[in-house]
Amino acid sequence: MPTGVILAIIIIGLLLLMFGLAAILIYSYAVRVAYRFFARPQPRPAYDKSPLSIDQSTIFGRGQNWFYSNRMNVLDWQMTAFDGIKLYAYFIPAQKKSTRDVVVLVHGFNDMPSVMAAYAQLHLEKRDCHILIPHLRAHGMSEGNFVGYGLFDSQDLVMWMQYLETRLGSDIKVILHGRSMGAAAVLMTAGSGIAPKSLKGVIADSSFDALDKQMAFLIKRKYKNQLRPFLLLVQRVVLKRFGFPIEKASPESVASRIKVPVLLFHGTDDVLVPSYMSENIFNRIRAGKRICLIEGAAHVMGYDAAPEKYSAEIEKFRESISDNEWQRLIGRVPSDEEDE
Repeated sequence: MPTGVILAIIIIGLLLLMFGLAAILIYSYAVRVAYRFFARPQPRPAYDKSPLSIDQSTIFGRGQNWFYSNRMNVLDWQMTAFDGIKLYAYFIPAQKKSTRDVVVLVHGFNDMPSVMAAYAQLHLEKRDCHILIPHLRAHGMSEGNFVGYGLFDSQDLVMWMQYLETRLGSDIKVILHGRSMGAAAVLMTAGSGIAPKSLKGVIADSSFDALDKQMAFLIKRKYKNQLRPFLLLVQRVVLKRFGFPIEKASPESVASRIKVPVLLFHGTDDVLVPSYMSENIFNRIRAGKRICLIEGAAHVMGYDAAPEKYSAEIEKFRESISDNEWQRLIGRVPSDEEDE
């Protein structure tokens, strides 16, 4: 065999080997990315306990401190999800058993559920209400090996509302209030078409508009390129390993089906979930809607950055739901500069 032919075969073999190794490396990295996004962030603790120390430099840390200081007044509820896993929740009963108002507070990715205690204080300062703080699947005391990103969680929230109706009565009035991934969950719950009639309003703080777009944004921020083929590979890995269809985790795709009023919050300095994602959701909602952009606030830090403005908007929202005049709140909250 001529030397040139042998050399060509060797070169082709080396190229195929390099291509195969590159494909293996790319697939392995796609698997790592999939598990980083979807695998349970923290192991399920053996029992529920307070942190050894709580940073009280933010309103959320102070809320956590209040929560654990009053832990004896908090009930622990459990429920079995549609796929058989055990879900856990904190329940803070209203002072008056006859109270019909219920607020369901939904935490974000890798959050401790108790971080929502600051929002519980906010609602309780305004009026007497029951508070439910679910531990989302794969978080806190709830079971689950992978994160629901609002898609699976929306089904869980429907079941929690049904559970609330069973325990408190079918005439309750529920407001869902979530932040980050929890905000996506409450929006997808409202747009699912199966939410109970007890759902009266939704407050969504710093939601992504679609999970695939959120992942693309984070990858582009890191690598300066969207790497679309790689993201498609990650989607296939996630579907195969977790049975999770990433493209269906999309609040914007169901926003037009929401029939209850919606209040959106987002910080203008959010570098994790850009504020235009809440704008995209806002533009698709056909029901009563209002959006409040908090100037200078980072991801989910709007309440900490502007507590008075945040609180005032929620009170307006709640009052408008009560008097059935939420249509008058449709639009945007004026910016700080416009207020001046």
